[in-house]
Amino acid sequence: MIRARTTNARPSWRALRALGSGLLVSMIVVAPQATLACSVCTAGRDEENQLAFLLSTIFMSALPLLALGTLVFVLWRRMQKLEQEREASRAARPVPATLTAPVSGPPA
Repeated sequence: MIRARTTNARPSWRALRALGSGLLVSMIVVAPQATLACSVCTAGRDEENQLAFLLSTIFMSALPLLALGTLVFVLWRRMQKLEQEREASRAARPVPATLTAPVSGPPA
């Protein structure tokens, strides 16, 4: 039986890094307008766009805090309600008579 010669030739990290760097440099040299085509790069020049970016940043920063605060508040209110229900059920439960009579020594 003849076996084919197999090689597990993997490119080294150094070769992959060099290839990636070469591709990046060639893209910058060949298509400089594509590298300047960032949709956000020129948007921050106008006062109106700056305000929009600022407000959206504030909104996105506050939203998780608001959601977490709402969750904590809802859980806290539920705990308060459960404690009130437990106290009401304890108050409504009669105390056995044997526990309410004073203990005054052995019976005569």
